[in-house]
Amino acid sequence: MDVWSDGDVVFEAPKFQVVRKAGPQESPQPLYYVNHPGAVAILPILDDERIVLVRNRRWAVNRELLEIPAGTRRPGEHPQAAAIRELSEETGYTARIWQEILEFYVSPGITNERMTLFFARDLVPGSPHLEPDEDLHVEIATVEQCKKALREGLICDAKSIIALLVFFSQGQFVG
Repeated sequence: MDVWSDGDVVFEAPKFQVVRKAGPQESPQPLYYVNHPGAVAILPILDDERIVLVRNRRWAVNRELLEIPAGTRRPGEHPQAAAIRELSEETGYTARIWQEILEFYVSPGITNERMTLFFARDLVPGSPHLEPDEDLHVEIATVEQCKKALREGLICDAKSIIALLVFFSQGQFVG
């Protein structure tokens, strides 16, 4: 993993590092951040405009979330290759049409993780092949069900909210 030039790795996990670097001159406190290789998120859209979601147990927040498929990029992996892999692993679907929508920082106050969002269309169903540490269940939802899940806080992670809001406002945002 690439680390900013003036930082020291203080912890290394399989998918990220915690880095300490000198703070600004006026502050004696060091700065810490999570160095991350980047990730992808996919909004899989069926031909009838229903959305493929995953119910995912998120240990950091101690609850199950309804989300769009997503995952960490492998070292040197192109974002679209990662998106193709993650969609297949988590949902079993493959897509014939891929559209890169935007890139964004997930939480720039604590990590340099940059996520690339894709829309996937012309989907072909298949069987998921989950990683050993994943506990996911595929759910299909209409646009109205997604809007209701957003209002009720069932969909509450940033990547899924961003993807759905962009999808809902396609005419104004994606061109």
